[in-house]
Amino acid sequence: MSKSFEERMKELEEGYNNMSDSISPEKIIESVEKTKKKSRWKRIYTTGGGVIAAGIAALLIMSQTSVAPGGDNVENNEQPMEESQQDDEVPAFTEERAVQVMNAYKESFVSLIDEANQNNQKINSYQSIDEVKQHFNNVMSDELATWMTDSYFREEDDGVYVIAKDGPTWFQEDQSFELEEVSEEHFKIVQERNNELLGHREMIYHATYREEQWIVDDIETNVLDEQTNENPESEEQENIMNTSETVLTMLASQDMGSLSSLVHPEKGVLFSPYVNIDEEDARVFDQEEVEQFFETDQVYEWGVYDGRGDTIEQTPSEYYEEFIFDRDFQNADEISVDDIEQRGNMSSNMKDVFPDSTVVEYHIEASGESGGMDWASLNLVFEQDTEDSWKLVAVVHDQWTI
Repeated sequence: MSKSFEERMKELEEGYNNMSDSISPEKIIESVEKTKKKSRWKRIYTTGGGVIAAGIAALLIMSQTSVAPGGDNVENNEQPMEESQQDDEVPAFTEERAVQVMNAYKESFVSLIDEANQNNQKINSYQSIDEVKQHFNNVMSDELATWMTDSYFREEDDGVYVIAKDGPTWFQEDQSFELEEVSEEHFKIVQERNNELLGHREMIYHATYREEQWIVDDIETNVLDEQTNENPESEEQENIMNTSETVLTMLASQDMGSLSSLVHPEKGVLFSPYVNIDEEDARVFDQEEVEQFFETDQVYEWGVYDGRGDTIEQTPSEYYEEFIFDRDFQNADEISVDDIEQRGNMSSNMKDVFPDSTVVEYHIEASGESGGMDWASLNLVFEQDTEDSWKLVAVVHDQWTI
C-alpha cells in the first residue's frame, strides 16, 4: 500500500534529523531519487517529493546558526584555525621561565648523581649510555647531551656508571642574571661570577625553543679578568678549584653520601685537627666510612689536643663540630691555593705528608675580640687518581695553638 505524501515527508524529515551535519541537500536528493519507481506517475510523485524535501532540508540546514549555505560549518572552520595559531605561538621567555629551564637542566644531572651515590656509582634507571643521553635530551640539545654523557658516564657490561669528577658550572638561582633576546626562539641567560675558585668570568647559557618546550642549547664561558700572576691559572687549577668548592658545599650541608664519591678511592681521606699532621694518630676514613659518617655513634681517637696532651676521643659528629666546620668557611675572608702560610705557632707539614697534593685553604680572620686568637682555617687537600681526577685525601683544621 502506497504511503501518503504527508507520511513520506514526515519520514524524510525524521531521516534528516538523524543524519550527520555534514550531509548536504544534494546527498538527500540522491538518496530520495534512488527510490524512484518505473511508474511514470510514481516518478513524477517521487520527483516532486524529492524537490520539496530538498527544499525543506536546505531550509532546516540554513536555519541552524552553526551551518552556512552549501554545508560549510563556520564554527568548525574557525576553531581549528584558532587552535593552530595558538600551537604556533612561542611562550614568552621570562626570568621565571629561565630559572625553571636552568633548574631542570641541573636536576637532570644531579638526580643521576644522587642515584649513583646510593648504588656504588651505578645507574639503575638506565641500562645504556644511549638511554642516559635520551634522558638528557629532554632538557638540552643533542650536542650538549652528548658532551654530558661522554664526560660523566661510562658503560660497562653490567650497566652504566658515573665517572667521579668535578661537575659543570651551574647557574646560580640566588644570584642576579640578565636575559638577552637573540630571536623569538633563542635567548641568552647571562650571569657574572666572581670568586677565588672560578675567577671573574661570564657564564652564558643559550636557551632555545624546540618541540614546544624551552631547553638549554649551549653554554659559553668568557673570562673577564685575565690572570696577572707569573703562573696563569691552568685548566688543572680550574678543575681543582671547582672540585674544592663542591667539597666545601657538601661538608657545609653534611652531604657525606655525595662527598664519598670525591674521596680518593685508594688512599681514603685523612682527618687532622691541626696542620702539623701526626700520621700515626690521624684518623683515615675510606669512601664507605665517609658515606656513613653521621650515621655512627662510635667513638674514635682523632689525635691529641695541643697544649693539653689529652687524646681527642669523639664521635664523627662531635669531631665535625669542633675540627671540621666549627666556623662558616663558605664565607671565608681569604681563599688561597697552594699558598701555605704559617698563621700561628704550629708549622704545617701537609706538603711533606702529601707531596703531590694541591691544598685549598679557607681562612677566617680573627674578630679582634679575643686578642687575635679566634681565627681558624680549613684546608682541603687533593691529589689526582689514576683517571687524573682530583680526589680529596685530607681535611686539615688549623687554629690558634699554644
